[in-house]
Parts: sequence; C-alpha cells; structure tokens
Amino acid sequence: MKRNRILGMVLASVMLFGVLAACTPAQPTQPAQPAQTAPPTAPTEPTTPPPPPVDEIELGRVITVATQNEPPSIAPARHNAVAGTYMNVMHFNGLFRTDSFTLLPVPDLVASWEAISDTVFEFTIHEGILFHNGEIMTAEDIVASFDYVRNYPDARVSRESIVEYEAVGPLTVRINTETPNAMLFADLTHQGNMIMPASLIAQGHDFNVQPIGSGPFVFEEWRMGDSITSSAHLEYFDRDRAARVEGVIWRTIPEAASRTIALETGEVDYNQYVGFEDIARLQGTDGIEVSMVTGTSHNVMYINHELPQFSNIYARRAIDMAIDKEALSLAGFNGFSIPVWSQAPVIFEGSTDEGANRFDPEGARALLAEHGIDPATLEFTNIASNEERRRMSEVMQANLADIGITMHIEMNDLATTLDRTIGGDYEAGMGGFNSATFLGYVRGTFHINGIDASNRSRGVHQEMSDLIDLALATPDQALRIPMYTEINRMANEFTLSIPTHQAMVVKAFNANLIVPETPATGALGLNMMFWND
Repeated sequence: MKRNRILGMVLASVMLFGVLAACTPAQPTQPAQPAQTAPPTAPTEPTTPPPPPVDEIELGRVITVATQNEPPSIAPARHNAVAGTYMNVMHFNGLFRTDSFTLLPVPDLVASWEAISDTVFEFTIHEGILFHNGEIMTAEDIVASFDYVRNYPDARVSRESIVEYEAVGPLTVRINTETPNAMLFADLTHQGNMIMPASLIAQGHDFNVQPIGSGPFVFEEWRMGDSITSSAHLEYFDRDRAARVEGVIWRTIPEAASRTIALETGEVDYNQYVGFEDIARLQGTDGIEVSMVTGTSHNVMYINHELPQFSNIYARRAIDMAIDKEALSLAGFNGFSIPVWSQAPVIFEGSTDEGANRFDPEGARALLAEHGIDPATLEFTNIASNEERRRMSEVMQANLADIGITMHIEMNDLATTLDRTIGGDYEAGMGGFNSATFLGYVRGTFHINGIDASNRSRGVHQEMSDLIDLALATPDQALRIPMYTEINRMANEFTLSIPTHQAMVVKAFNANLIVPETPATGALGLNMMFWND
C-alpha cells in the first residue's frame, strides 16, 4: 500500500507539472509540445537580445500599444476574454505563470511547493511580495482571492480543479483537488485565479475600477473607449521580470487601417492586432518589425444547441459542410490563418480531423433532404464583433444561401458578444478560445460543466464529458494522448460548433523596441520589452 501511494504521488507530479522534484521551484520537464504546423508564409522573427538587468538600466520611455477591442473587464475572474487577460497579467500575478516559450506553467508568486499526496499540494510564496497599495502578500490573500473569484461565473472552469484550500502558514497555502487533476498547475496560471489584497476584498473594493494587485505594472487610468494607462511597479518582487519601461498606454483603435497608420506615423509603438491586408506593407517598411507565429487560438462560429435550428445533428453537419473555410481565411485574414475542420486546435498532439465534415455543398443539400429538414426552418442570426468576423460572416452568409439557409449578421461590441454568447442569449456568434494545452481547450469548450461559461455552444455530450474527466484524472501524459484523439473525434462527429480557422499571431512594432517574448498564445510580455535607442 505504501509503495502504491508513493507511486501515485510521483505520477501526480508528472501529470500536474512534469517537475523534477517537489519542494523546489525547478524548471519542469516538458510534456509533449504542440505539433508544428507550417504557417501560410515563413514567420518573420525580429532580433531579440536578452533584456538587460532591470536594476542596471534607466527605465525606457512609455510603450503605446494599439489594440482592437476594449476589455470587457480589467478585474480577475470577471470576464473570459483575451482582451481582459492582457490587463490582468500586467496588474496581477498568479501562483504560476505560463512560460512564453514552452507554454508550461512555471512558478510566479510561488517560491517552493510540495506534493503531500496525489491530490494535496502546499505552495509557499516568496517573502516580501508587495501589492500596489504597499501591503505585503500573505497566504490569507490567496485564500481571500480564491473566495472572491468564486463570485463570478465567467472564469468558473479555471477553478474547478481547486476543490479545497486553506492557509497553513504565513506564506503557505494548501490546495486539495480531491481527485488527481492534470489541469491544476495550468489553472493556477489563469487570470481567474490571480491574487488580490484580502483587506480590499473585505472592504468590497471594485477591482474593475482600480485593479490593485502585485503585477509588474500599476494601474493609473481607464478612459473608456480610448485608453488604459499603467506605470512600472518599481518594487516588483521578481527583479528578473520587472518592467524595463516607465509604463504602458493601451489605445483602443477598432479599425485595422487606423492601427497601421498609427504605427507608421509613430502615434503608437506596438500594433497588437495587425490588419492582415497590411502585413506585406509593414514588412517592407523601414523602422518596423513584424513577428508572426502559429497561434493556439481556435476560432469557430458558436451555434446554440438549445435552439431548434441547431438541436438536430444533421442540421449542424449540413451547415458546417456548406461553409468554405478557405474562403473564410481569405476574406477575414487575407490567407494569413489556417483553415480548419477539426473541433479542437490542430497544433496540439492528439488532435485529429477524423469524423470532421468537409466542404461539400451538394452533400449538405442531400443531407438535409435525407433527414427531411427544410433549410428555410434553419434561418438564424450570427453575431460578429469586429471587421474580420464581419467579413467571414458575409462569406458564410453567401455559402448558406447557396443551400437555402438564410443567415443574418448582427454587429455587437466584444463585451456584449461575450455576455450574450456565455449566457445563451443568441443564435450563433463568431468567437474563439485560447488555451496553452489541448486538455484546457476541451475542458473549457466541450464539457457540460462549461455551459454558462466557456462552452458557448451549450452542447451536451455526456460520453465526451466523461472522457474529459478521465483524461483529467489520468497521470500519464502518454496515456492521455489517445483520449485526446477520441475526444476530438467525438466532437467532430457531434459538430459541436462550426470551426473556421486557427489564428496566426501577428504583431508589428517599432524596430527600436526589443520584444524578447512572442508566445503562440498571443501574450505580450510587456514587462520584458525594452527600448534599444
């Protein structure tokens, strides 16, 4: 019995983090990495010397970033949007963070940790971590933060692995997963589990008005519809990852052409969302660097399974078969995206196209006829939140009209789109989900527990959810890979949503701005950027 218990602990360590040893902040060994998928064009990589030690330099000038969407919230756990996560990682920390190069969880606030069993872990944070209000972080702040985030449903999936938690020392918290859970350490990187001061939580502080955390930047001002300004946190606990610039200004510029012009004229220094029709132009512009990598974000048209139009699997399959994914890529991204038919990200090991539909309008018409489905009864409205999604929607509209289905297009801002699709107040909507792991993606978007959160299609497939649960509880990564393939195959046959594309992460910036980290998740690492002029 004792031998089996020890073996279970070892397997749990491999499962949850791939670490070399507990009780140390050692670099984890790497699980299987995402499969390499060739981008439409060869990536352009800027020269990236290592950032200078922050204590040996004078902070560089402010970086102005142009972005497409205003975040729906800048408080942890109160959203499920990448635009909000950009703000969270600037102002807050989690116990762990996602490494920009390996996409593995690595210690952030945590100085050391210990596996007490295969379900119980103790994490000790660094001494002297300062919040932006000058308070020193303790384990009580972690407990209060975990209590706080449970008040908000948007990031619910990211905290399901954390079943019980308590402070067991001034700087140590104990977490119990109840059953082995392969997502615990990844969940501890998520914005839905970031740490806030317990004193402010107790006072009812609104972190969406003033996000006070411990992150590398201190929030200064949010001018709705225009900009968000932050300054460097001069007392940041991790000097290796402290900000090397005085601050950051995020400018919300919805139009792609306007973002490009702002970069070219020097109004902004960094274009976070490059208009794909402008890539070639920017690549040929002196003084501007363009970085391009295959991203982890998987994009789809969500379809609400609770509505009559989409409750029939054959109707869903016919809709998917009618849509030309290559044409979507051209219309939305000028070909700078990867058209996909799989329901899960194609870059991860274990993904598959088996059971997926293919572009076949004649087959779609025949499928509807075979099952007695009148295409006129499938009329629906699709929500788009930006110009790329609107252009893709127009292609889909024409494709579906070709088989007799009427699709209307409705434009909503990002915050409204997220609220409506998460809550089920919609028929169809363009969106996506970004995860650093295959398991994180399918748990968030396929599992029935994700309904009213990140399972926006509201699809119920109990067998698939059960297999996801089994994968979560399986220690051996090698044993999980066949499960991933089977989960993916089930979702393909079920036609959970209408896949559109795997995104390319394309950034353009002032050539004097050195950008050491350009991860496939789309994260920026603004604290690691520095000026070279």
